[in-house]
Amino acid sequence: MKLEDYFRINGTYELVDGVYNVYGDVLIIIDCEKLPVKFGIVTGHFDCSSNKLESLEGCPISVGGDFYCYKNNLNSLEGSTISVGGDFWCFKNNLTSLEGSTISVDGYFVCDEHLHNTKEYRKYMIMRKLRD
Repeated sequence: MKLEDYFRINGTYELVDGVYNVYGDVLIIIDCEKLPVKFGIVTGHFDCSSNKLESLEGCPISVGGDFYCYKNNLNSLEGSTISVGGDFWCFKNNLTSLEGSTISVDGYFVCDEHLHNTKEYRKYMIMRKLRD
């Protein structure tokens, strides 16, 4: 299996101990229920949106740009990236909470409106106000 069979990579990458670090952007190009590889760091954007993902297992630990996982079949954000340097987009999934979502978002946290009352979203809003 080649990484390019599943993802469009705009940049370079290295494989270290079974984990792909990408110096650039990643876009998933094949419909799948779970990511076929594990990512470590992505310095640009990571886009696994408009797919059939049921899990975010294998997502990068850190994304320097935006993280897109909207329009999937996710019931949970467990396994999502820990740190996002840009925006985090997770709307149009089957989410009932934001538990397991990213810890640090430097940009906007875009989710369905019914999730705006969750403690995770309120925490994001407090941190954003402190940054502004």
